[in-house]
Amino acid sequence: MSSGRFNKASTGTRVPAAFAALLIVCAGCAKHQSDQGVKDLLAIATPGLVASSTGRVGYVDLDRVIAAHPLRGQLDALQNQITTLNAEAVTGPKTVNADQRAAQAALQRDLQNAEQAFSDELAAKRGYYEQEEAKAIAAMQSAALGFSTPGPAGAMSGMQQQYGAQIKQIQAQGRQTLDQYRSDLFKQDTAHLKQLQQAIAAGVAAKVRAKEAALSADETAYQISLARNDQDQRLNLKTKLENLGLTPQERSQYSAQLQDIDTREQFLINGLKARDSAQLKAYQKQLNADASSRFNAERLATEKETNQKLAARQKDVETQLGSQVTSIGGKFQQQLSEANKTLTTDPRVRNQVQGIHSQMQSKYVAEADRALAAYRQTRQDLVAKYSAVAHMQFQDNQALGAQIDRLSAQRRDLYGKIVRQADVQIQAVARQDGVSVVFASIAGAGSAVDLTAQVVKRMSTLANAPSPAPSGG
Repeated sequence: MSSGRFNKASTGTRVPAAFAALLIVCAGCAKHQSDQGVKDLLAIATPGLVASSTGRVGYVDLDRVIAAHPLRGQLDALQNQITTLNAEAVTGPKTVNADQRAAQAALQRDLQNAEQAFSDELAAKRGYYEQEEAKAIAAMQSAALGFSTPGPAGAMSGMQQQYGAQIKQIQAQGRQTLDQYRSDLFKQDTAHLKQLQQAIAAGVAAKVRAKEAALSADETAYQISLARNDQDQRLNLKTKLENLGLTPQERSQYSAQLQDIDTREQFLINGLKARDSAQLKAYQKQLNADASSRFNAERLATEKETNQKLAARQKDVETQLGSQVTSIGGKFQQQLSEANKTLTTDPRVRNQVQGIHSQMQSKYVAEADRALAAYRQTRQDLVAKYSAVAHMQFQDNQALGAQIDRLSAQRRDLYGKIVRQADVQIQAVARQDGVSVVFASIAGAGSAVDLTAQVVKRMSTLANAPSPAPSGG
């Protein structure tokens, strides 16, 4: 399940030209087992080189051979252009007044802005085609694995969705089981505590009623006792009041004494009732406190027991869920492994992936080329604009570098062609003279035969070949 990656388009950095430095030619008449001895002799790997212990040794001055090639003039002309452009890049125009310096600064700023815009555009295009490639490959892989409605990640998304749906289902079942068990426990606890509360309240009420009845009986007995103790005095006073011969003063005195007896009795009875009421309230308060303590103790014990039951049930549910998840996960990994195997071993799938990548790469490269052309034109227009403002010709070192790279590539290609043609001529001369080993330098040649003149003569007779097409640097 791979996605393509796109190379950044070059903006024209300067790359020095690479030149071949050494050429070894040999005649093809010796045995293959002598190759390693020649490699050791030259300290370089030379595929196809053969030598024999009795073969002659020769050498050529490769510089003279290349100088004799009919295309040497083109080679020198390319090098002269490269040298000139390098010199222009080093020297550049020199601003002398404030307007020119301002124009040059504005040019550099706009060139940098253009380069940043170009880089941002390439990054956006690269990201877009990477996403498009990923989606196309995902759709293709999904179809190859039989997923009709893939998600954004393709086949992997389809398998993950199935796996996730199964996990969510067993998790939902586990939560439902645990929630139902918790609900049942809470209902049982609520019913139990309600019954306990009612029983405790009934007990408190019964004790309060019993206490109230006992105090009421005591109050009645006390009231009777007071009445009995005052009975003779009250009867005596009533008898005196029945005497018609009493003076108003005496009648008033006896009536007051009788009233004092009633008032005293009522005061004493009210005092007893007040004390009994306070006692009853204190008793009821104590009963309620004891009842609340008993209820809270039972409630805490019930909650603790319920929490222990819930923890045990949750552990059981988690164990069951873990076992089910492990089983489903194993099946998912097996499915994933089979899918990866299918996608990596099926030649048709690999070819389709490569085709998608090539298609997206081609589209990206085409758009990158167009963006590069527009970017180069923008730089050219900016140079022309500010050159007109400053009344002097500015230069674009980046454009110079790109031109140097193109010329260097042309010179490298041309030099390679010349070296290959020289190789053919050296082999021909070596075979003709019976030389089995040819050094490409006169240094350390010793007694080796100088083949340079013969090769130069053959090179100078070659027909002028057209210049190689530019490689693009």
